[in-house]
Amino acid sequence: MSNGQTFNPREHLINIKNGKGVSEYLEVKWRLVWFRQECPQGTIETEIVHLDLDKDVEAEAFVWNAEKRRSEKVVKTAKGVAIFRATVHDGKGGSATGTKSENAANFPDFIEKAESGSIGRALAALGYGTQFAPELNEEQRIVDAPVERPTNGSYAGSNGNSHIQGGFAATANGRFSGQGQQSANAQGPNGGASKSEPAPDAAATEQQISSIKKLCQHLEKPEPDNLSNLTFLNAKQLLQQFTEEYRAQKQQKKAS
Repeated sequence: MSNGQTFNPREHLINIKNGKGVSEYLEVKWRLVWFRQECPQGTIETEIVHLDLDKDVEAEAFVWNAEKRRSEKVVKTAKGVAIFRATVHDGKGGSATGTKSENAANFPDFIEKAESGSIGRALAALGYGTQFAPELNEEQRIVDAPVERPTNGSYAGSNGNSHIQGGFAATANGRFSGQGQQSANAQGPNGGASKSEPAPDAAATEQQISSIKKLCQHLEKPEPDNLSNLTFLNAKQLLQQFTEEYRAQKQQKKAS
């Protein structure tokens, strides 16, 4: 894309099977490429909203039975749930947020998948890949929650709603553009509601405190002395730090 060519999303579409047949889908990595090309001054920020490494979860999956020569439904169980929120600013006045949760029964790297999914939702709400993310059942194990093409100015997602304020029109390459603020509110078993967060100096939330305690247990480190007096911003920073340490610990264990 460095030669000045316009990004063509159709060159990177994949086909996804669902209950209605086959749909075109643009993966998050290509939404990011598209966004970076059009918005070099844009920013993407992610934050962990909730992390419970000990929560028992289960998910249905299909595995191939070689003896019977057919796929069979099984229930996988594991421990761990993560919820991430992503905020995207295009540097031109537009912004969007997306929230996504994932669990260890669906993906061993559920933390990374939740983060990628939140980015995908936010980018879709901003118009990058929205038209190539039709409503799908998330049991298809897509990283982010696909949403339908807009009707009368609003997007409908498979697990919630995306609200858009401002004027939007389809550009020549199919992206929906306009000025205004967008928020992708994901709800349901695979998405937590995206709400406006507390002020930085507000008290840390119960979810934050719970997640910090869980991470300290798994990292085998003492809990912070001032845990009960943490502000929302302090807790947010600690969660980010401990999550990175936990990721590094997991990678170390894999390598060994």
